[in-house]
Amino acid sequence: MRKDVFVYRIDSADTIVSVSDNWQSFADANAWNSLLRPENVVGHAIWEFIFGPETQYLYQELFKRVRKGISSRAIPFRCDSPDERRFLELYIKPLSQGQIEICSKILRSEPRNSVRLLDENAPRSKEFVTLCSMCKKVKISPEQWAEVEEGLALLKIFEADDMPQLSHGLCQSCCDSQ
Repeated sequence: MRKDVFVYRIDSADTIVSVSDNWQSFADANAWNSLLRPENVVGHAIWEFIFGPETQYLYQELFKRVRKGISSRAIPFRCDSPDERRFLELYIKPLSQGQIEICSKILRSEPRNSVRLLDENAPRSKEFVTLCSMCKKVKISPEQWAEVEEGLALLKIFEADDMPQLSHGLCQSCCDSQ
């Protein structure tokens, strides 16, 4: 398997039944915690790992369409690490008996200065900031979203001792494109 392609499969009840051999290396590169090791993911509902009601709803709708035989197109999204922007495409295809294969392909990546907000180990305050689940922009106001670095500056988060907790949603642009 290519190292820039990550595959996992879910059954008809949306339980993860398998992940590709390179899953752990990608999890490590994203600073995901040990709970996302393959042995801790397989056998669990995918919904335990997709955050935010808007994002869960989007995936539920995509899964319904694929299971009904409506073909899926490539869906652009980001999966950033603290030190890197990663631009990916998501492919969802039906398998037999209601199973689905989900394939993520890295298109390109860009190094950046480390963003503490995206560091899972950064101390957290009780405040929240919303990231778009697809493009990773930060919600500034109900109508305004910005790249992480710009959003942190606008929200004056760099001035805080502790980073806010992350919540997830969908910006209007990503919502409209799906």
